[in-house]
Amino acid sequence: MTGVCVVGAGFWAREMHLPALAKIPGVKIVSVVATSEESAKVAAGPYGARAFTDLEAAVADPEVDVVDVVAPPDVHLPAVLAAARHGRHAICIKPLGRTVAEADEMLAAVAAAGTRLFYAENVPFIPALQEARKLVDSGQIGDVFRVKACEGIGEPHSPWFFDPVRSGGGAILDMAVHSIEFCRFFAGAPVASVYADAGTFRWADRTTAEDTAVLTLRFANGVIGQCEDSWSLAGAMDSRFEVYGTQGRVLVDNLHRQPLQAVSESAGWSYPLPVPGLLADGHLDMLTHFIDRIRDGAPSKSDGHVGRDVLAVVEAALRSVASGRREEVAR
Repeated sequence: MTGVCVVGAGFWAREMHLPALAKIPGVKIVSVVATSEESAKVAAGPYGARAFTDLEAAVADPEVDVVDVVAPPDVHLPAVLAAARHGRHAICIKPLGRTVAEADEMLAAVAAAGTRLFYAENVPFIPALQEARKLVDSGQIGDVFRVKACEGIGEPHSPWFFDPVRSGGGAILDMAVHSIEFCRFFAGAPVASVYADAGTFRWADRTTAEDTAVLTLRFANGVIGQCEDSWSLAGAMDSRFEVYGTQGRVLVDNLHRQPLQAVSESAGWSYPLPVPGLLADGHLDMLTHFIDRIRDGAPSKSDGHVGRDVLAVVEAALRSVASGRREEVAR
């Protein structure tokens, strides 16, 4: 049995991680940690888990094997450090930290402790994108030369997002991390440079952070990436992905019933029928993958270094917004 302590009792913990963990065979949700006892009990109750407000005490529980951090970004570093101190593995929701420096501190701590850190970015685990990746890998659209992602919401689901001290930033750190990871997933190379433009158009009365951003990425292999990300999409949501190749293209709109469309010069237009779970957001597959890697020790396709590399792109994008120039991504 793999015991999990979930740090966080907000929307994403209650609606995504806890239900997914409960479906994984051999996983026991041991406890939930929150800032208030009431919210911890509400989240923990359906799973027969214990409620804590003391992070250290919860992580020290000998039943805990892994700490799943689903809390605001200002909690990520202390939670991962606590997990490492007690010899627990850690799963951390995006963004890995508020800065590259925080990510580096986490990675150093788990390396010293001999534990593992997994980066809970669901995009590579979305079933429609897994299907798209199979098409691309099979050569159906030729050589990939451009990738594009659009991730938008009307408003963050909690007030702490508007506080840059807690959140670490705005729409780039919160939303563009998804788009960057999608582009990286299909470009097949590190991001070499980024040009970014951003502004605060809808929520200037609530935050100094950007609510809208457009990033242009250039990958080390020459592929061009585009990211359009926002908290300013009034009355709607957006989760669209595009891959362009020399012989075709793939379009994924993950919020519609038939999310995947593909066209190739050899096969013509294709509207594949939905496969089981095609509309799912990938959280069950993602968390199952992490639990499996904890059990078998095999490499993970989304560990802490992936989250750290995404933060390096975010920091280059923020430098670009400030300078008005294309900025190199530091390694």
